[in-house]
Amino acid sequence: MVKELACRKCKTLTTSRICPNCKSKDLSPSWSGLVIINDVDSSQIAKILGITKPGRYALKVS
Repeated sequence: MVKELACRKCKTLTTSRICPNCKSKDLSPSWSGLVIINDVDSSQIAKILGITKPGRYALKVS
């Protein structure tokens, strides 16, 4: 099973070594909570969390 990493900058979840969202290399294997955003424009959660692109995001990154 591939371990997902969370970006410390934008909280995007990824299996690669570079964040596909913000291109940061500052990734952490220690994260909790998961939110999936499909439609950024109509999502209140995306607005509250400041998410601008669809995807999978961690709620807390250590």
